[in-house]
Amino acid sequence: MKMKKKKKRNPNDMTLLEHIEELRIRLLWVVGGIIVGVAAAMSYSERIINIAINPLQKALPKGSEIIFTGVTEAFWVRLEAALVAGIILSIPFTFYQIWLFVRPGLEEKEKKFAIPFVFFFSLFFISGVVFAYKIVLPIGFSFLLRYGGKELSAMPSIKQYMSLFLRMLVAFGLVFELPIISFVMSRMGIINAKDLIKKSDYALLVIFIVAAILTPPDVFTQFLMAGPLILLYIISIVVAYLFSTKK
Repeated sequence: MKMKKKKKRNPNDMTLLEHIEELRIRLLWVVGGIIVGVAAAMSYSERIINIAINPLQKALPKGSEIIFTGVTEAFWVRLEAALVAGIILSIPFTFYQIWLFVRPGLEEKEKKFAIPFVFFFSLFFISGVVFAYKIVLPIGFSFLLRYGGKELSAMPSIKQYMSLFLRMLVAFGLVFELPIISFVMSRMGIINAKDLIKKSDYALLVIFIVAAILTPPDVFTQFLMAGPLILLYIISIVVAYLFSTKK
């Protein structure tokens, strides 16, 4: 008796609930990857903190120091430091899970881009993290701490700093993905360069709103994020022009 081959189901025939379930599974894998990264980084948390506070320490005037004010604050700061490292360590795995989610809707010839997809998404995210750490944070702290004057001594809390540090690194990592997102959407025929140019005024408004939300409440730091975002949007227009399939 011959066994009938089970016909492979077309991903486009999946119901909304099935798509949501698939998304839930991928998110669980992403969270699991971050937890593994955090666990691996926990034993190095003190060294990670020393690296994290380096931009602030260089900007602090003489006589100032970083402090913690609560009994449990130092412990939670170590967890936050491990979280920063865990997110960065798990980035390739996270983007691989994103790839697994979108892959069923792609054609066979497009599925060969799995490794470049994961590589470039990871590369651009890490580039954003490095840009924030090496350029934005040192310049921002040097500018802001200058206003303390001689009468005031800066005593920043390590907990507040680590929260800001994590937010800035993740924010810049995500916004640096803009050209890659533009490439994917242009290849899918969703956008093209003409669309992005027409919507540039709205894009500028959104860029400054995003910069205001993700950065501390001062204009200087907001411009430090808005500037690269505008440049990335221009690069995205060029990417869409070169790779768009939308007529």
